[in-house]
Order: sequence, then C-alpha cells, then structure tokens
Amino acid sequence: MSRWRFQRGDVPIGCLVGLLVLLAAVLIGIKAVPAITRVGELEKRVTELADRANRREYTDKRILRGILEKAEELDLPVAKENVRIDRTEHRIKVRINFDYPLEFPFYTYVWHKEIYEDRPLF
Repeated sequence: MSRWRFQRGDVPIGCLVGLLVLLAAVLIGIKAVPAITRVGELEKRVTELADRANRREYTDKRILRGILEKAEELDLPVAKENVRIDRTEHRIKVRINFDYPLEFPFYTYVWHKEIYEDRPLF
C-alpha cells in the first residue's frame, strides 16, 4: 500500500524552521532599522559640518554644539566626551565614538559605532 505524503496534520519541519528564521529577522529589523537610520542622519550632519569647517564662523565649539544638538534630537547616546575634533592648517578631523544598545526580548546587543570624517580646509 502506498503512503500518502501530504496527509492532514503532517507539517514539514523545514517550514517551521523557515518561519522561525523569518520571525527572528523581522524582530531584529524592527529594532535595528530605526537605529541605523538615526545613526545615518547623524553621519550626514557630521559630514555637513565638516564640509563647512573652512568658514570663519564654524569654530570647533560650533561644530561640537551642532553635533550634540543633532544627537539629542535623534535620541542617540553621544556625549561631549565622545566627540573629538582635531583641526590643523589644512585638515579637520571629526571622530565620534559611542555605544548604542539595541534591546531585544531576551538579549541586549551593544552596537559600538565610530563616525570619522576627514576633510581638507581651504
């Protein structure tokens, strides 16, 4: 007698594993995508400020204030101690190091992020 392969109640294990992987990817995406977007906006602002650093009115204090305001607006954990601005005659270097915790139901992942901009001054 031949056995029926797809009888009622027969659930392929591969389907369940695939569903669990899809569920895990969705949960990670829900937490990670907004964080990545916010960090990207901060990187964009740092690039804008570093590009404008050759203007007389853009001092290191103003650049630092702009970075901290944008980080506070985006709710990112960037403090004054995390920002380092080095200016020479020909270059400006802006380096930001911070840790961003991503909290998942059973695990907290600490994402270490470093933003670095090196621009010439004219």
